[in-house]
Order: sequence, then structure tokens, then C-alpha cells
Amino acid sequence: MLNDTGIVLNSAVLQPFVDIHKVTGLDSAQYRTTERDWEGNDGGFMDAEFEKGRNVVLDGTVYSDTGTIEDYLDDLKANYAPTTTLQNFYFKAPGVSERLLFVKPLGCRYDWDELRRTGQASIQFSMFAEDPRIYDSTLLTASVPLGAVVYTGFGFDLGFDFGFGGVSSTTDQVTLLIGGNRPTPPIFVITGPVTNPRILNDITGAELRFNITLDVADTLTIDTKYKTVRLNGTANRRSALISPDWYFLEPGSNTLRYRAEAASASTLSIWYRNAWR
Repeated sequence: MLNDTGIVLNSAVLQPFVDIHKVTGLDSAQYRTTERDWEGNDGGFMDAEFEKGRNVVLDGTVYSDTGTIEDYLDDLKANYAPTTTLQNFYFKAPGVSERLLFVKPLGCRYDWDELRRTGQASIQFSMFAEDPRIYDSTLLTASVPLGAVVYTGFGFDLGFDFGFGGVSSTTDQVTLLIGGNRPTPPIFVITGPVTNPRILNDITGAELRFNITLDVADTLTIDTKYKTVRLNGTANRRSALISPDWYFLEPGSNTLRYRAEAASASTLSIWYRNAWR
């Protein structure tokens, strides 16, 4: 399903519906490779550290009747029309939790052929995921009040079932139990009042340290995937980051601490999803 209110594909209950019979692009993402010769010796070297974006293609058949198929195809074209912003593409395989990709849809393709006589049409949906990571659809959060008790967070599924995330805590830190099989980029949200906050990762030793003072109504949002720092959701404050030691959350145990030079009721919120290759 594309978007929270999109058309669910492969749900053969009542006509009209789409029966998906082939999906490409959910296997290993293509790696970005660089090859060079080994000068003065046989062989060479290859670097393949990073992945390219994913091209995802769904092939299926529309089942309807001759009087309603065109309206249904219009709805599908509208659902998968190109956009300037990333969209949530949800998919579910047996035995695992629901997952998603952040994609830009590229429309759907179908021909007018003899299948139309029986209210059917072969159809193909295309989309591109700029971020090749496959995520759990459950968004998890944990809160770290500065110098106070740490409360466990809860996960919610953007309109689907509720679930609880793996979080343990003490009075001065939070330990996140990250699932998936690859590092995942968290989003940190700091609420004021606070002066010169710091977010430390005890496992890796990395630190995000800021030279900024937030008032009681201010929030500072740090997106580790896009490496952005925004004050109150819009204003660019990347220059306030004086220790840009960016880090992701690794599969397994991650212990984070929240520190500052001065604060009263400031809180650090951590938003994340389990990520898969």
C-alpha cells in the first residue's frame, strides 16, 4: 500500500482488486562500486561500501468488471502519481512484521488489450527509494529527561497496530535494543529550556555537541540521516553543531546519555525504526 490511505494491493476480497504476481527490488540493493588496477601487480581493487537507491517494480493483474475497471484504473494512477516528497510504501510478508520503504512513485503502466473484454488488465507499478534501507513500519520513541528519571518509549504503527519498543533505562541514561540487521538513523528532538546540550553514545564514544541556548518553547530537531539541525522545525541551525560526530544506532544494545551545561525541564526524544538490508 502506498500512503496510509492508499489502495491495498493483493487483497483479493471483492472486485475490483489487483493481484500482484511479481515484485522486484526488495532483494539486496545495488552497490555503488569503484574498481581500480593494482599497479605493478596482477589483479586490482574494488570498493563497494555504499548502496544505490532501489528501483521497485510490482507486476500484477487488475480484476474488475467492464463497467468499473476504468474508474479503478484512474484511482490507481492517482495513487501512484509522481510527487516531490517521499511517500510511505508498506508491504507485508508472511512470518515477519510489516515493513516500509520511503519512495517516490513513478506511476503505473497498462495496455488496452483483449483482457479488457473480461474486466481485466495487466498492470505494472514503479517507484524509487532514495534511501535503500527497508524499515519496520513501527516507529519507536524513547525519552531522556535531563538529570531525571528516564521513561521507556512506545511504538506506534502509523494507523496500524500498537507495539512496544525494546527500551531499558536508569536515572541518567537510556539503553535502546535495536532490531534489524543494519544500522538505523535516529531523529533526536531536544526541548528547551537548555544551554549547550550534548548527546553521547556510550557504545561507540561518538558525541553530538551543540553551542546553542533553547528557550522553554523551543525545540531542536537533529536528523542523523540527512545531517540536518533545525530550530523549531524550520530554521537551519547546523552551525550550532560544534562536534559533528554523526552516528547511527547499531543492531543490539545502544546506550545514550543526554547532558547540558544548564537546563531545568529539558527532554531528549529519540525516534527510530529497525532497519533491514
